[in-house]
Amino acid sequence: MGMPVDKPLTYLDNAATTPPYPEVLARMHEVMMDGWGNPSSPHVVGRRAKEMLEESRATIADVLGVDADEIYFTSGSTESNNLAIRGACLAQRENPGKIITSTLEHSSVTRTVRGMRRDLDWDCRYVDAPDGCFDMEQLAEQLQDGPTSLISVMRVQNETGWIFPVPEIAQLRDELAPGVPLHCDATQAFCKMPVNPREWGVQLLTAGAHKIGGPRGIGILYVQRGLPMHTTAFGGNQERGLRSGTEPVFLAVGMAEAVRITAAHMETDMEYAASLRERAIEGLKREIPDAVVHAPEGGSPYILSVSVPGLPNAVSVKYLSGRRVCVSRASACEENHTAVAPGTWRPKHPLALQAAGIPLREGKETLRASFFHRNTPEDVDRFVAVLAQCAREMRES
Repeated sequence: MGMPVDKPLTYLDNAATTPPYPEVLARMHEVMMDGWGNPSSPHVVGRRAKEMLEESRATIADVLGVDADEIYFTSGSTESNNLAIRGACLAQRENPGKIITSTLEHSSVTRTVRGMRRDLDWDCRYVDAPDGCFDMEQLAEQLQDGPTSLISVMRVQNETGWIFPVPEIAQLRDELAPGVPLHCDATQAFCKMPVNPREWGVQLLTAGAHKIGGPRGIGILYVQRGLPMHTTAFGGNQERGLRSGTEPVFLAVGMAEAVRITAAHMETDMEYAASLRERAIEGLKREIPDAVVHAPEGGSPYILSVSVPGLPNAVSVKYLSGRRVCVSRASACEENHTAVAPGTWRPKHPLALQAAGIPLREGKETLRASFFHRNTPEDVDRFVAVLAQCAREMRES
């Protein structure tokens, strides 16, 4: 039986979403009361909402080191990834080149890329990253094999925490195919580690609010000034014509507040998250000696991927949840392959963990624990203890 609900909650699924800061909720409430107008309206109520919207845009732009008019609000990272890929490529539809991406991208990138191939016959290429090592030689070969419309590579892999060499990718692009736009999905990196699109040489960058203590339903897309883009949402021409739809000012303000808070102590939070991750690794090695920790040096301190031999993750996640310990599975379940629309999954395309070099059986035993600065060492110890108890019970039975 699970623990009673009055027992403490151990939440280690922060890569999926984070609890919002109280300050964010309070600020959003203020805006709902004072800035509820339509920011496109010319009267005093609309102008007040517009001021709040632009202040939020400027706050986020400042943290990224870019100009405010290069920041576009969207409904979240998924929409930003879709818009980045489709918008940049459709702007080149008269002279289409190939799209290059990695085999380990988030589904909002991989499925958008596959959709471009399926619906528009766009040439799509994939670069491998076994064991987290992005294959730069393979990328070089792809860049030299005809024209390229877009490169899309994430900064932090959302299942394993591996960090991809985005600045080095930009340098190689400049050497072999200058002028090709580079898109970076920085969802798991933004405000958790330095993210500098201009310094990196990135023309498009995605980030979301709810990974850093902000609200769900809001994200941004950075678009370098002057980069041709095609809109994918027609309507009232909000967001300077790139993304139509009345802007949710209270969500934008909530994101800006979360950015302000999180960016202020980013360095110390990185160190703290690293200490939690190391504590978890040491505990797992001690309590479950045969556990396989997918934690290379230099990975994100916020994400820990671990496999327990003989313990299916569907079982362990349910067991942990019943004892108020929240983590996630790191591989798609088999049902996903039969539930999605025909053509969505690329034939012979492995699951992300398999593409990362993790065998299928091991992938089905893999858990992802992910940290935020609100977590405590006691959270980590409880996760290790409950997972170890689960493994013992499963093996005894």
